Amino acid sequence: MPTLFVDKFVAFLSGIYDRCNSDKQQGRLEVWTVWFAVTGFLVHLALIAIARSVPDLNAGLLENLDRNYLHAVYTPFSFILFYEVLLLVFALPRSHTTSIGMQYEILSLIVIRGVFKDIGEFRDPSTWLSQIDAATMVMMDMVAALFMFLLVTIFRRISLTVAHSQPHQQLAKFVAIKKSVSVLLCVILVFLAMFNVFHWASGVLSPLQGTVDGAKDLDYFFFPAFFEFMIFTDIFLLIVSIPFYERYEYVIRNAGFVISTVLLRVSLSTPKPYDLMVGLVAIVYGLSVLIVFSYSTRVNIGRVSDERDQ
Repeated sequence: MPTLFVDKFVAFLSGIYDRCNSDKQQGRLEVWTVWFAVTGFLVHLALIAIARSVPDLNAGLLENLDRNYLHAVYTPFSFILFYEVLLLVFALPRSHTTSIGMQYEILSLIVIRGVFKDIGEFRDPSTWLSQIDAATMVMMDMVAALFMFLLVTIFRRISLTVAHSQPHQQLAKFVAIKKSVSVLLCVILVFLAMFNVFHWASGVLSPLQGTVDGAKDLDYFFFPAFFEFMIFTDIFLLIVSIPFYERYEYVIRNAGFVISTVLLRVSLSTPKPYDLMVGLVAIVYGLSVLIVFSYSTRVNIGRVSDERDQ
């Protein structure tokens, strides 16, 4: 009886995934992302222009607003990042390798977005060279983002060399489980986003209420918590996948990817510049696991062919 209920629940969530992951819904999501990104960018630019033009308004909501126009680029990148996270969630049923690759993409986008945020801290571009520490951090983020971009590109290329074996006859059931997990994770994602925006808005409004709240970073809760959920999601899928992928190399690959995801989460809570080092180590480790896995799959395919010939 419990098994029957679980099967029906999985089928129900899997049906929701199929309806939400259609090409039509994907197109709508892209359009909405573009509109939100453009609107947020223009609103941010307008607020900066008001704060710079009317000094008397530099209180209340505009008190902590950065005056550098480059800081406005941070806003559309936030919407693009949220869109990438949604794509990651919907990519779970397709391929574990694709999912991990998209996690690396998200980390690289977080780093490159941080460049615009840090540049916005400079009040006058002519004073950049006089602020060596801040300028060094910006340069480190730029270099790290470039290396992450390179590693993600190599990761994608290596993923194409994996030799796929004959699929398990019950693999469709595992795909349905991953679709169910994807739907549940999407619900959690939306909840995290709403909670984070509420937390951020409370911090922004606190000066008007005569209180002080230092947690005004829009990423204060969202990305660390999301990657924690991804860790447990990867572990759950690793356990569930064992009956469907009984071969050793698949278990090792999935376990290695879980370790890489843990390192990604650690990088988000590590102070600069060590966060960049941990993030790069996470990607390099995941890439190394994929390279060995790709080689292993081709060796096994060749071994099976030789056994059949004999």
